[in-house]
Parts: sequence; structure tokens; C-alpha cells
Amino acid sequence: MRKGSENLWIIKEKWKFKNVFIFKIAEESFEKIDIYPTHGFLMIILKEEENGLTVNQISETLAIAPSTVTRFVDKLISKGYVKREKSGKNSITKITEEGLKIIPDIYKSWDGISEKIEEVVGNEEYLRKTGEDFKEFADILGKDKKYDQISEDFDFWII
Repeated sequence: MRKGSENLWIIKEKWKFKNVFIFKIAEESFEKIDIYPTHGFLMIILKEEENGLTVNQISETLAIAPSTVTRFVDKLISKGYVKREKSGKNSITKITEEGLKIIPDIYKSWDGISEKIEEVVGNEEYLRKTGEDFKEFADILGKDKKYDQISEDFDFWII
């Protein structure tokens, strides 16, 4: 294996471990409100968009497939947190009053992720530096226009 390929493999494996670890903590934090972290992020986005969003707009914002957005929206509709409204040819997804009521719990769940990671890692300086490194990494990717939105949204995810 070439040195560059070996380094890329190491980065990829560490990234995978970090993602699995953080995803597990995130799921545990959100299980109290019986939704997944991405559902929570979707609801926060909808809270900010009073006129609602189309599936494609949500898909672009969350960088996930439209079919995945549809599944997420269906799940949130079944809980009464969001609704679909027809607007011409488009279907617009909006947050409901019931959805707005759990927004504070969603923010608490996000805080719970940070608190658990801080507890497990136990080194505030390391976490600060890691957050800066990830931000720099996202900024580098953001230089490619395809990843612009991810770079802009990354500040939300820094722990």
C-alpha cells in the first residue's frame, strides 16, 4: 500500500469509528423524545422556515436523498410533529404546533450529546482543538462548490 493510500485508509477508519461512536451517543440522547437526531435537525430547519420546505429543499439542506427525506417526514407526520400541504405542484412540509412544543427537548438532546462526549473524553482542550480541526477540514471541502452548504452548516455540529 502506498504511503498516501495508507494515510487515507487510517483517516477513513478513524472517521468511521468517530461517526459510529457519536451516532450511538446521539441516538441515546434522542431516545427520550423518540426521534432520531436527523429528525431533530429537520424539525429545527422547519422551525426556521415558516413557509415550509419541499422535499428537494430539505434533501439539499441535509445532504440526504429525497427518498430518505420522505421517510423522515412520514415518521414525523405519524407523531404529529410536521404536516404536508399542497402548494401548486409542490408538497410543502411544515412544522406543527405539536412539533414546536418539543423543540426545547430537541435542543436539550443536542446538548446531551456534547455533555456525554465531554464526559467520555474528559479533555476540554482536546475537544476544542478537534472541533477547530474538523471546521478547517469542512472549510477545505467547502472550497468545492458541491460542498458549500455542508461547510456553512458545519458550525452547528461543532461540539
